Formats: sequence, structure tokens, C-alpha cells
Amino acid sequence: MKVKKYKVRDEDRWCVDGKVNGKRKRMFFDTKRDAEVWSKAESKDTNCQQWWLGLTHSDRADLMNGFELSRKEGFSVTDAVQSHAVTGQGVTHLKKMSIGDAVGAAGKENRYAEEPEPSGFLGDKLLAGMPLRSLCTMKSTLKSFRDFAGANTQCSKITPTLIKQWLAHPDHGGKLQNVTKDRNVTRVQNLCNWLIRQDVLSQNPVDKLEKFKLDAFDPYVLTVEECSQILKLCRTDHFEILPLLVLNLFCGIRPSECRRLNSSKGRMGNFNWEDNEVVFQAKKTKTKMRRFVEMSENCLDWLNLQELNLPIANSAHKWNGFLKNAKKLLGYEKWPHDCLRHSFCSYGLRNTENAGKVALQAGNTEQVLFEHYLKLVSKSDAEKFWNIFPEKLAA
Repeated sequence: MKVKKYKVRDEDRWCVDGKVNGKRKRMFFDTKRDAEVWSKAESKDTNCQQWWLGLTHSDRADLMNGFELSRKEGFSVTDAVQSHAVTGQGVTHLKKMSIGDAVGAAGKENRYAEEPEPSGFLGDKLLAGMPLRSLCTMKSTLKSFRDFAGANTQCSKITPTLIKQWLAHPDHGGKLQNVTKDRNVTRVQNLCNWLIRQDVLSQNPVDKLEKFKLDAFDPYVLTVEECSQILKLCRTDHFEILPLLVLNLFCGIRPSECRRLNSSKGRMGNFNWEDNEVVFQAKKTKTKMRRFVEMSENCLDWLNLQELNLPIANSAHKWNGFLKNAKKLLGYEKWPHDCLRHSFCSYGLRNTENAGKVALQAGNTEQVLFEHYLKLVSKSDAEKFWNIFPEKLAA
């Protein structure tokens, strides 16, 4: 490397001229000393330059981009590599997936459309054995979110802001109550948890949302007179489904569980007439746990009005027809949600004062019984409820 003096625009400049790693290099300096210092340093250590020249163009571009990005974010390239070595666990990058592909399909949409192959989150839920009723609700909510966000939108664009906009939109969630919004957000949260397991998201955006303030649960309990009226109505106009009403009202069995009961003998049957119990196999309960429900004396009398033959064909349609007439009879604009089961819990807890027994039969916990049903009815009304017999109403 030679140091030479040049005249540049009538000013003295010092030039270092020579070859570095086989390539000519010229550098200009204001003073001779600066030129000599740089020349000595360059001639002493050429390892860095040799290493750099040995890299491919793509490797150099990758290093330069990483260097610029690390400086912009406030850390070094070494810090980033060390952090990834600890937390990356071999995952080099997050996968790309659209929201439409993530939601996927759960099989046949309707009997007229072509059957899509199960895929995505819904396909995995179908494979895992989620009940079809729950899967249908899950599908409806997630398709609403997909349509709002855009099926081709990347899952990386799912943010707390996007979810809040979906909830506030009048066509998707704006008119819903908080309890329904909370359930819908939980379903989106489940989708995002699935995306994390698929290495598509690194964190769940739902975790950053504020929790919904839900109204206190206030169960609606039918009066003894109202219970008597609907029993009369069912016996007169809807006699075929009378067992469903009786089991729902006097045993606290959920309507969906009543429709799955079988009165046949043997392992598939659900009635133990020796102990006067309804025996639930785990697969027939909402909680997927075995349950035994004791049938009261008035329950047995109502069931004995006809030969028990369960399940009933087309029971859901027939049950809805009964509820429509019962609502009209009692003067309700809307049938109170699960009021028959709530009535059983309230009258049962007040009559027996044994929360453990009532909770076991209803498939709840004692805490739920105490929080929601304690002393909702009087002792005398509870006694009247358990004395509603068919012969007394016929008089």
C-alpha cells in the first residue's frame, strides 16, 4: 500500500493506493498521518475482509438487512441470535396461513351442496369428536369472523383491534348481549390457540382483550300453578311427549338429555325400575360423566299414565310445538330459558335442603346450587310442587 500526495480542486489530499485481497483499493484522506494510520491497520488485519469476500451475495444481503433491522429495534445482531437460540426451539419462522384455511370446514354444509373435505380447525374438532351441536355453533361463529376479516387475510393480521371491530359490527356482533359476545370471543380464542400449536401465531390476541362484564345469573322459576297448567296442557294436547316434560320438570334432566333416553331393557336402557332411577351412561350426558337421577313419587305417577317408549321420533319438533302452546297459555312473549330445570333445582333444594343430592342429580356442583337456587321459593311451595299428582289435577 503506497501513500501519495495529490492535488484535488487546488487542495492537498493524501491517497492510499494498493491491493486488498487481490482487488485494487484507493482511499483519500485530509492528512498524511490519517492515510498512514489507515494503511497500517489495513495491512495488519485482513481476516474480516477475507471472510466478507468469501460470503455469497445472498448471505451478505441477509447480514446487512439483519444489521439494519437490529439497530432500528435497539439491539445487536448477536443479541437476536442468542435470544432465538434460547426461545426459538428450532422454529425458524412462523408459517403463513389465511383465515379461511385456518377456519377450514367440518364436512358437508347441507344436503344440496357438494361435500367439502374436513380441514383446518373445524376439521380437527370433528376428528377429535366434538358433539355435532357444539360443532355447528362453533362453525357459525368462526364463519362470521372469517367473513368479516376476509377469508384471504393472513392469520398474522388477527389483532385485538380486528376482533373488537368484528364484535361491534351490527351484522356480526353489535346487537348481541355480553354473554353471547363472551362465548363468541372464547371460540375465536380457541381458534388462535390452535394456530399457535400450528406455528402460525406466536401469541393469542384474545388474551389482550378486556373481559366482558356479565350480568348476574337470575334463574326463572315457574310457580306451582304454572307447573300444573303446563302438565295439564301436555297431557291433553301433547300426550306423546309428556314423559319428556315430566323428566325435565321433576328430575331436572336437560331437554337434550331427555331426547337421548332409551326405555328398552338391557345395557342400552336408561331406567332402573327396581331402584326407581334414571341411569345415564357418560356418552348421553352433557358433562360426559355417569349420573343417577332418582325419580320422585309424583314423577313415577305421571310416567305411568302411558307405556313408556323412548326415544320419541321427531321429538325436537314435537317439543317445540308444545313450548309454543305453553308460552301462549302462560302469557309469555318468550319462553323463559331452561325454566323447567331451574324449577326442579329450586324446589328440590328447598324441599330436601341437601345441595349435594340435588347437584348430583342435576349434574351441577353444590356451589352452583347455593349461588343460584338457594331460597328462591318458599318451603310451602316446594311441598306443593312435589305433590303435583295427575289424579289431583284431574279432579
